[in-house]
Amino acid sequence: MLKKILVSLGIVLLIGLSGVQAQTITPETKIDYYLPYPGILPDHPLYWLKMVRDRVQLWLTTDSLPKAERLLLYADKRLGAGWALVEGNKQDLGITTITKAEKYLEQAVNLAQKLGEGEAEVKFKAKLAKAIKKHEEVLNLIEGKTEPSQLLEEVEIRVDFGDSEEAAVELVEAKTAYEALQAAAKNRGWLIQVKNYDFGNLVEAINGQKNTSDKAWIYFINGQAATQAADKQELKAGDVVEWKYEKPIY
Repeated sequence: MLKKILVSLGIVLLIGLSGVQAQTITPETKIDYYLPYPGILPDHPLYWLKMVRDRVQLWLTTDSLPKAERLLLYADKRLGAGWALVEGNKQDLGITTITKAEKYLEQAVNLAQKLGEGEAEVKFKAKLAKAIKKHEEVLNLIEGKTEPSQLLEEVEIRVDFGDSEEAAVELVEAKTAYEALQAAAKNRGWLIQVKNYDFGNLVEAINGQKNTSDKAWIYFINGQAATQAADKQELKAGDVVEWKYEKPIY
């Protein structure tokens, strides 16, 4: 997974910057770029408040340059947080946090491409180019400290609430179909209700929509109806997990 992120950084993101900015950083250059203090880490019980605050602040930031700067700040802080988690032997959570960092970085790059060539914009692009190389540097350091068996797989999850609202689609890190749902629920602030049985976990409600005799939560893997409990269904990279609120098959 880290190698996949490194390829994305080293090729897609760097090429995405203007040619002038990309050429200012070479592989031999010492990266004079310091990551900001990450604050509380994702394993802290109050971290969700930080996530809510960050999303609100990002939503309230409408001008392109300030928004790109905020996206870069979030990327740098999450990289630092993920690094600290990996160093603290919390590799799964650390890798998930780092993946989110690189998604913020990608958003910053995409927005930077649309910026003009004013003094502030050019200065930010130069900073962003350095940030990309710093992220590469940190990821290379972390890669040797992660065990492949402990890494989560990147999968796509879709949650279809039926006619009540538009289906939600996200890329998440998870080992099982249930973990994928949990990750999406955490990102979107949903509440999941489950019951534990001998065969595994049964999802009874997502974001207030409960199983009834007419409709229930059913999940599919790559378009095929699942045959076991979601917490028992292991995933591989690239799988598509769909949770649908629809008429039961039975």
